[in-house]
Amino acid sequence: MDTNAETWMDEEISALREGISVRRPTQSQSMFKYVSLNTKKSWEYFAETITTGILRGATSQSLNDPFEMEPHVFDDLRPSVVQRIYGLGGFAEKIRNRRNPKAKPIDANDLETHRKSAERYLNSVRKDYRIISFCERFDSPLLWSHYANSYRGACIHFLGRSFPRSRGLSGYVEYSSFRPVYPLSLALHLQAEKDQRTTSSSRLRQIESEKIHFFTKANEWAYENEIRIVYNSRHHRGLEFDRQGLASIIVAPRMPEKDRDRIQSIVNASDIPNLHIREAKLSSTSFSVEIN
Repeated sequence: MDTNAETWMDEEISALREGISVRRPTQSQSMFKYVSLNTKKSWEYFAETITTGILRGATSQSLNDPFEMEPHVFDDLRPSVVQRIYGLGGFAEKIRNRRNPKAKPIDANDLETHRKSAERYLNSVRKDYRIISFCERFDSPLLWSHYANSYRGACIHFLGRSFPRSRGLSGYVEYSSFRPVYPLSLALHLQAEKDQRTTSSSRLRQIESEKIHFFTKANEWAYENEIRIVYNSRHHRGLEFDRQGLASIIVAPRMPEKDRDRIQSIVNASDIPNLHIREAKLSSTSFSVEIN
């Protein structure tokens, strides 16, 4: 087993032990992405997805939940907390000073400066990260109504193996009755690590921050059974996926015939012309959607 795999396993086990782990989709997990196909831009994105193998994520401001990436932040900073984060007064401080002898000394009592540093980290998360949303189910009438242009759009069926772990953060959303709470000390710690002003490094802190920011929503959204992939737009303009894991395109029960023909034309022009195009229909026995 290679070192990277061992490190990843150790981190996942530790996160599970700490109760901060996010459940990940398996390689065979079906992941359904609903698309509206009711505007020029939505058709352009759909064509880009099929022909280039790239998905584009949404900013927090463009999602339909105003609480996205907006946990309740509380200020727990005080001099003793800052000292612990930067390892002031101990061996860690000596190592940091040796690495960067020209660095400005850290003043643990200057709480306003550290508060702004923590807020800078939180702002960078809101600004830089993009979310791609999938659902675990294809049969929900609410999903077809809300995200597929009232049964006139489509649903792209992926398998989990389309998205290697190296290409983004993936996980199931957890639903909660309470808005997650985020201490400024966590943000300051992560910003200090980015600035290399501390010698400590803990992936567990990053995992905890990711769970709060990206994988926790209110119980009212639980019907979505959402799976997410999150990526940093500073590093990627979109998320490239393995098209061997693209299983099919499902067209909605009320999709016009001309739109079905348009989908077929896009598939025919791609390098996966044999991709299955399947038809959804309203169930005759229940309040659900079936696939032929």
